[in-house]
Formats: sequence, C-alpha cells, structure tokens
Amino acid sequence: MDFLLGGTAATCAGVFSNPFDVIKTRQQLQGELQKHVKNSKQPYGTQWSAIKTIVKSEGLLGLQKGLVPALSFQFVMNSTRLGLFETVDQLNWTRFTPSSSHSTVLCAFWGGVCGVAGSAVGCPLYMVKTQLQAQSSGIGSQVVGFQHGHSGMMNALISTFQNQGVRGLWRGFEGIVPRTAVGSAIQMTTFSMSKDFLSKYETFQQSSFLTPLASSMISGVFLSIGMTPFDVVATRLFNQGVDQNGKGLLYRNVCDCFVKTFKIEGIRGLYKGFIANYCRCAPHTILNLTFWDMFKKWKDIYLSDEANIFFE
Repeated sequence: MDFLLGGTAATCAGVFSNPFDVIKTRQQLQGELQKHVKNSKQPYGTQWSAIKTIVKSEGLLGLQKGLVPALSFQFVMNSTRLGLFETVDQLNWTRFTPSSSHSTVLCAFWGGVCGVAGSAVGCPLYMVKTQLQAQSSGIGSQVVGFQHGHSGMMNALISTFQNQGVRGLWRGFEGIVPRTAVGSAIQMTTFSMSKDFLSKYETFQQSSFLTPLASSMISGVFLSIGMTPFDVVATRLFNQGVDQNGKGLLYRNVCDCFVKTFKIEGIRGLYKGFIANYCRCAPHTILNLTFWDMFKKWKDIYLSDEANIFFE
C-alpha cells in the first residue's frame, strides 16, 4: 500500500510540474557545448520567452510534451522510492533510537539508496520523457539538442529496443543515478527534518495539511540548488544521439559530460534551467510530499475504521 500511495502522489504532482520540466529540458539543451550564445539565439532564455516560443510553434499542448512517460516515470520511480523510504522509516532505520528524532545522516543515506532503486526501475521512461520533451516542431534556433523523431512513448521504447537492445533502454543510467541519489537524499532529509522542527509549534500541530506543505516548500529550495548540475548532465546524456555502436556522439560518461560542460560553458552551463527547475521542483515537491503525507493519514484513518468495525 505504501508503494502505491507514493506512486499515486507523484503522478498527481507530475501533471502540474510537467510544463516546467519541458522548459527546463529545452533550456538545458540550449547552446549545448557552445561557449558564446547570443541572446537572439536563445528562444528559451527566460521562462516567459520559453513559454511564448513553445506555444507559438507547438500550441498549448507543447507545454505538456512527454507527459505520458513523465507520469509513468513518476509513478514507477516514486512508488519504489517513497515506498521503500516509508518502510525504512517504519523500521526506525532513519533514527538512531526509536524514540529519537530523524537523523540527518541516516535520512540522507536511506533517501539516496531509495532514490537509486527508484531510478534503476524507471530509467527507460526517464530517457523517453527527456527525448520527447526535447523534440520541437519549430525551426532554426527553436530546435535544441538532438531530435530523435519519436511519435510517442511506445514508439520510442520499441525503436530504442530494436536498434540498441536492452542496454539502449538503460543508456544514460549512470547519469540519472547521481541525480536521483542526490535529489532524493536532499528531499527526504530536508522534508523529514523540517516536519520534526515545525511540529514543535502549536500552529503546525493543529493542521495536518500546513506541516507537510511548509516542509515541502523548504525541501524544494534545497532540492533545486543541489540537484540542478546533476539534472543538466542527466538530460544531456539521455538526449544525445548515438553512433552505430550505441556510443554517445557528444559524451562518453558522466564525468566527461561534467568536464565538457564546465570547460566550455562554465558554472552557468551546469546551472542552465535553474529557475525552471526550481519552478518544477518546488511545486512538485510540495504537491508530491503533501499528497503522500495526506494519503498516508487517510490510509491510517481508513485502516483504523476498518479495525473498529471488525472488532465491533
């Protein structure tokens, strides 16, 4: 049940955060490995210009590119990640003693482990999501990154498998592991610690909604700061084209992508799409973890009522 609740919560949140995910992907691929890019060549330079460019060339639905694989990834990854973390938390492995508060170190460790497990399962869906979000029907500078030409999620999965085999579906996995491990460790740690801190105050004790909401807002800030460089690298690894042997055309591995991006584009290159990533992470974290916390409370209430009926 905990696994199902985690996946459902993330799927609900993904509907609202996907437009910012599309913008973030385009911005991260814009000017890829180019040292100097003039403003006139940056149709996705700001959030507003990105929205105008996408809507003008692709319509409103362009802002929801890759929605199906995005939601599928959120369900698969977070049902695994949040379900495992809830199990670990119930076993008190996130505390040094059963009666103590959450440990920062233990939450970070288990958050990272659960994140890696989730990303391992959902990797093919994340790859397809990224490639579909990067696809543009625009012309000239509106087209950024490698264009794979997929017609949809199933077409992308089937064609990738036919051309590259099973390994092709997990191409770029080494990029999503640090992204998800760092992001999950930050998210679960800051969320758990914030809940413990805010629960000490009467205002938050009286509301079952306000505490997870505020905790999620705090968590979203730290998440976007720590995860963006890893997110840029993951996006570029997943979207790059491959040769006949299945090797990337631009990057050999995670380290190569980090080095090339930093060397050519500087630290700003590793933080491309930061604002869009925050606009995605903050509401997604708020909605995801708030839904998750609320679903768990409803589950407990439901099971409690069922138990009362049984014993009556």
